[in-house]
Amino acid sequence: MAQNAASLHAASLDKSCDRQLSRSLPLGMEAVENDVMDVPPKPKTKVYSLTDLGLRVVLQGVMFALLTLAGFVIGERFAGEAGGRTMAFTVLSLSQIVQAYNMRTEHSLSRRDFFGNRKLNLSCLLSFVLVLLVLFTPANTVFALSYLPYYLYLCALGLSFVPLVVMEISKAAGLIKHQK
Repeated sequence: MAQNAASLHAASLDKSCDRQLSRSLPLGMEAVENDVMDVPPKPKTKVYSLTDLGLRVVLQGVMFALLTLAGFVIGERFAGEAGGRTMAFTVLSLSQIVQAYNMRTEHSLSRRDFFGNRKLNLSCLLSFVLVLLVLFTPANTVFALSYLPYYLYLCALGLSFVPLVVMEISKAAGLIKHQK
């Protein structure tokens, strides 16, 4: 019995990794930025550490965790524990879809053709539809989610766009630039 459960868990983990890979492939189809040759190559000995890209990854992870927690707290306050789970799921899912657009470039998104990567757009649209199916069909019972009042969905949507605003401000302030 325990062996079957372990096999099922391993199979579901394998499928989860496959889905993550299929969502990241369209991001790899992004056109090369015009100034890519202006950046000198990195030395062979350069190792990324928390002072480089690693710090950005950690800070973004903390931001997503705090936004998800905020969604849970707001949802729990207005709609009980199931409402908190629903808000957390919604914020985390939608913010990751928004983050796919943030990761396209180290420049402001206003300098890029926002919908120029058709495969990324289709992938994000499919992800959005799947999130909606989980939220608004009987599938939500499988995840122990509940239906929320409209204003909580709007709140979750607003929280999901916070990473876009934060990243655009960071890019405008020069905090995010080509790694040298």
